[in-house]
Amino acid sequence: MIFDHRTYNIKPNRLATFLETYERLALPVQRKYLGEPYGFFVTHIGPLSRVVHLWQYENLADRERRRDAMEADPEWLAYRRVALEEDTLVDMENQILKPVPFFVPR
Repeated sequence: MIFDHRTYNIKPNRLATFLETYERLALPVQRKYLGEPYGFFVTHIGPLSRVVHLWQYENLADRERRRDAMEADPEWLAYRRVALEEDTLVDMENQILKPVPFFVPR
């Protein structure tokens, strides 16, 4: 099992726009291909305007198969065009995490 840990840094005063567009356009497509996110958060204390989400996969091959299918979906491509036009994102970081032996994911 692996987790895809993503952190998006959003431009100041643009977090609400990012989240609204993401919820409306991206999340339905992601749920179709990736299932429910394991977690979805915004920073409350610390560097603000950050969105962090986690997706659970069986392994890297499972992740690649599901993400490739999503990337080919016209609805996902439409979301990416809108997100680019809205210009809310500063940058993003992606990490692949493996749980330690004593952690049992839900």
